[in-house]
Amino acid sequence: MESETKTDTPADWLGPLEEKVHATVERLQALQVENAALRQRIEDLEERLAAPGDSGAGWEEERREIRERVERLTRTLEGLD
Repeated sequence: MESETKTDTPADWLGPLEEKVHATVERLQALQVENAALRQRIEDLEERLAAPGDSGAGWEEERREIRERVERLTRTLEGLD
């Protein structure tokens, strides 16, 4: 076993290391592309939220309705005691 490591050349460990470095670089590049796409999506969604019109009012109305329903459910549950 020990003789096997002595016959290995010093550069033998570079092959696997190079493969790992290349794989890491490819993954990093893919993540950068994904990150850019997500940033663009966030920007688009923020613009939609900030845009004038009834879309913001729709969100507020939906939020109000949900709050009212949750409050009614809470009162119902409290009445069970």
